[in-house]
Amino acid sequence: MKSLRRLNPKRNLPLKCLDAFVESSLDGIVAMDGKGRIIAFNPAAEKIFGYRREQVVGHTVSEKLIPGSLRKDHETSLAHFLATGKKKIIGRRVTVTAKRADQSPFTAELEVIPVASKASPVFIAYLRDISEKEHAGKENLQYTIKIKKTLMQTILAVLRIVEIRDPYTASHQRRVAHLATTMAKALELPEERIDGVFLGALIHDIGKIAVPTEILARPGILLDEDINYLQIHCRKGYEILEPVNFPWPLAEIALQHHEHIDGSGYPQGLRNGKILLESRIVGVADVVESLTAHRPYRPAYALEEALELISNKAGKWFDRQIVATCKALFENGYRIEEIDMDELTWRSSLS
Repeated sequence: MKSLRRLNPKRNLPLKCLDAFVESSLDGIVAMDGKGRIIAFNPAAEKIFGYRREQVVGHTVSEKLIPGSLRKDHETSLAHFLATGKKKIIGRRVTVTAKRADQSPFTAELEVIPVASKASPVFIAYLRDISEKEHAGKENLQYTIKIKKTLMQTILAVLRIVEIRDPYTASHQRRVAHLATTMAKALELPEERIDGVFLGALIHDIGKIAVPTEILARPGILLDEDINYLQIHCRKGYEILEPVNFPWPLAEIALQHHEHIDGSGYPQGLRNGKILLESRIVGVADVVESLTAHRPYRPAYALEEALELISNKAGKWFDRQIVATCKALFENGYRIEEIDMDELTWRSSLS
């Protein structure tokens, strides 16, 4: 490693210590001159790349260590730095693709530092093989996706149970899920929160399992005691969902979707800042779908009437931005009665 001794940028560091550091480093250390030729190659680099030192010293980095498809970029970057002094990757830790002796590519973490004069430039690269870490990360991602799929399938199974007992509630939840998710996308929520809106809306009325069928399907005007009984479905839904450790606030959506930002909703009388954004989105979608759908106890409202109602209650019951987003969707052609129920599987991160 005599070349590294001559190029030692820290003159006060004993040369033997420098050699020991280079030889024992767990990171691969590769030094190259201004022409891209390898002038030093430590044992860790030998292990990473599968070359012995004498097999690479004197050869160019692009020839030995860089995949053919990337060589031109490497040579262009080196020439650009030597001509202008402007750094692209030099002095920064970056992720790159390198090549082993057996020609197999792998992912590496790299930092390149210039250590000599401009007239006689030399670069030292500190390199770490992160291919196993990257592979583990991909496996973890696949595992997470698998868990999310399982959770979604479980939720859809629960939805089918509700559908058997009360077709009105099940089809209502599906349409609310479609509208609420479309609103969440229009509001540009992060993908994870959109998933939460979708799944929360899909089972927001699961608590109606606890409501007698004769109340859910009773024709004519509901009595006050029927309405009071219906209102327990928020807490019942929360009790059903809360014990499950979902990565989304599904239990809270079931509990809060009838809350109003002025505190006039139920069951907790929450005000604006204490109501989840997801719950506020589902709440607006719930009202629009409910009003525009036929129920045993009343005929359907016209869409214009439903949109007028949420507009009149914007800033009182409902979030103004969410109401505006909902209205804009319908003004641009969204039709809740024409949605494709099969499209409920569109959630890309869950499919």
